[in-house]
Amino acid sequence: MRRVDLWVIVLTILLTAVGMLAVYSAGGTRYLVRQLVFLPVAVAGLLAAWFVPRRVMHGTSIWFYGAIVLLLGLVLFLGAGPGSRRWFVLGPVAFQPSEFTKLAVILLLARHLAGRRSLELSFRSLAVPVLICLAPAVLIVVEPDLSAALTLGAILAAMLYWQGLRPLHLLLLFIPLLSFAAGFSLWTWIPFFVFLAVIMLVRTNLFKAVITLAFSSFFALLSPLSLRLLRDYQADRIRSFLAPWFDPHGVGWNAIQSRIAIGSGQLFGKGFLCGTQNRLGFLPNRHTDFVFSGLGEEFGFIGALFLLGLLAFLIRRLLVIARHERDNFSSLLCVGCAAVIGYQAFINIGMLLGIMPITGVALPFISYGGSSLLLSYVLVGLVLNVSSRPA
Repeated sequence: MRRVDLWVIVLTILLTAVGMLAVYSAGGTRYLVRQLVFLPVAVAGLLAAWFVPRRVMHGTSIWFYGAIVLLLGLVLFLGAGPGSRRWFVLGPVAFQPSEFTKLAVILLLARHLAGRRSLELSFRSLAVPVLICLAPAVLIVVEPDLSAALTLGAILAAMLYWQGLRPLHLLLLFIPLLSFAAGFSLWTWIPFFVFLAVIMLVRTNLFKAVITLAFSSFFALLSPLSLRLLRDYQADRIRSFLAPWFDPHGVGWNAIQSRIAIGSGQLFGKGFLCGTQNRLGFLPNRHTDFVFSGLGEEFGFIGALFLLGLLAFLIRRLLVIARHERDNFSSLLCVGCAAVIGYQAFINIGMLLGIMPITGVALPFISYGGSSLLLSYVLVGLVLNVSSRPA
């Protein structure tokens, strides 16, 4: 038994405490009690991930992945949820399989990539890793839950980079997705196109640059056409990101109220339970997706910076553990866990600040929700397993 990384445990406790305060402030005693009920389950998940033998994780990863994909298929027919089918509801308990798809993908990707000595931009090297992410991502998009599907892409990118795939090759691999996302507005497409052109001209030759830019432009042109295929709330999220003030009482309401709440907190905030945007109900989903806005209003820039520091320090510790781990499977596990926490934190906070579209991504450890809290704790348990136990 090696020494336990106490920093990971301390940071997890601090983030959980901040989350409980935020949930109480935003949702009152009702949601705080529910979150406290979820906590022992999350701790149990952490302990299970901490003490399960690594050979068991390695050996059962394919079966766990298959079970999750099966659940993702079943939830399309048996699931429930407002405007979507994302949850299995069993009495008072609701279970969201897409949350644990992230864990299944991390485990199976780590198992597959651990046996590869080098990676290159070729079908032979990348077909299996891409398929591992793509299969559940398609089912999740059908629910629909685009934000959870994109998280799988972040996991894939982080683990491929850690395993040695060159940054240029990683960029080329994700060009269809990046071009499609940037193509919804000229304000995002033009900077991305210029950036891509400069990179390709510097790192490759003119012929490859032209081919890549033409390929990218094709996927960008699909973006405005796809608006007709999106559900109304998905199209509204894109419009509210591009121009929230054109409809301040409609599609832009969420984005505008979030920025008002964060900005009104100024340097030190209005004080705990004193946030007007939060307490008077101007903020939508203030105990789940918009919980950071309430924290920013009540604790100000200093409080928001403290929370960001905790998250950044935790992610750094996960990557330090990954770097020092000699076992490739264990190292990739840590990177995958760091990717989920880092990506979700970036997207959640970015959407509330107006630099990302509004989407349903929970802030790890902070947002209300049993599935999200359990996943966060299991990820921490995996890292503690790696840092404290020999392979």
